[in-house]
Amino acid sequence: MLFDNGVYEMGKIEPSVKEHSLKYKRKYYKVGEGRAAITEDKVSDENARLLAMVAVANELKIEGVRKADVILAAGLPFSDYGREKKAVIDYYLRKPALKYESEGIHYDITIREVYVFPQCFAAISPSLSNMEGDYLVIDIGSKTTDVLYLRNGIPVESKSITIEKAMVKWMKQVQGNLQIQFGKSIPESEILKMILKQPNFLPKAYANLIYDDMRELLHSLELELEERQYDLQYINLIYVGEVRAQ
Repeated sequence: MLFDNGVYEMGKIEPSVKEHSLKYKRKYYKVGEGRAAITEDKVSDENARLLAMVAVANELKIEGVRKADVILAAGLPFSDYGREKKAVIDYYLRKPALKYESEGIHYDITIREVYVFPQCFAAISPSLSNMEGDYLVIDIGSKTTDVLYLRNGIPVESKSITIEKAMVKWMKQVQGNLQIQFGKSIPESEILKMILKQPNFLPKAYANLIYDDMRELLHSLELELEERQYDLQYINLIYVGEVRAQ
């Protein structure tokens, strides 16, 4: 189940509604309402743990389970994997026993093992056996775009890079252009609905500007890849990524 990664601490004030609520160590939180600010890493505060607790609760709720031993799978950008893998494992195993309430339901879980995977590599791993020749996997995230070069299904790390172009900056550019052209401040959630072709109420002129901006931004990303000596005319391209969890 996908949900937004925003975490808002409410202290001892009980939320008015149980949806998206979490209670942990006598504090209440709203988890899953809006997007969190970008941070330098995933283990600098409690937010990643709180998000994991809600994710586990969502899965256990489907099965009607309230107490369980858990094997946790986490992802890191390809360029951060070797540097941050151990820190992520240590982070989750530092507090393996977790008792909390998610949307008013009590859960008692113990994290037994943590596995960490490179995000973009994990996304295409089921297809590796069929990937003959050279492939370029372009993983557009919130903060950065990871570019993974594969040869016959095996990553070539010397040709894999990270580019400082991604969805958060792009969204701000699109919002800025909408403000300039139409004098309106359009929420990110409405722009995402348009990009994902979900039902929305934006006028056609707004939609045209959003599509034109996104095409231009993606084109600029491809131009940068060509400047970095990737020949996009003769290589298989795979775009992956998560526009935003919701």
